[in-house]
Amino acid sequence: MRRDLDIRDEMEIMQNFNVSYDKESDDLFLFSPKDKSKGSVEVGDIVIDMNNKKEVVGIQIMNAVELLRDLTEEKLDPQYVENEINGLKNCKVDIKLKNNLVLIKMYIFKRPTILSVPCIKTPSPALYPNTSLAV
Repeated sequence: MRRDLDIRDEMEIMQNFNVSYDKESDDLFLFSPKDKSKGSVEVGDIVIDMNNKKEVVGIQIMNAVELLRDLTEEKLDPQYVENEINGLKNCKVDIKLKNNLVLIKMYIFKRPTILSVPCIKTPSPALYPNTSLAV
């Protein structure tokens, strides 16, 4: 009983994100209803959208069913995962920066799903066309 109370307390302080799921392309998009994206970073099947303060305001998960299934401890049935996210309109999200990772805790299912993405703090040298990488 105490565990359920802890989860409810935790969820009270988490951000509300809206959810959009495209079943055909299997793309799940979680986004803040209050903030606008000013830029994004793509890491594999994850795209992190940030506002002008470099706060996470959106998360796109491509190949969502497979990725979310792999993140759950009990390896949920893919059909169950698809059914759960297909009808989802909003969810609770908590975002923390820890070491060189962005840790994203999402309450999509009845328990948290945690996604960790590398935190890129410095721009890639590839973004600077006038910089020579020759040795």
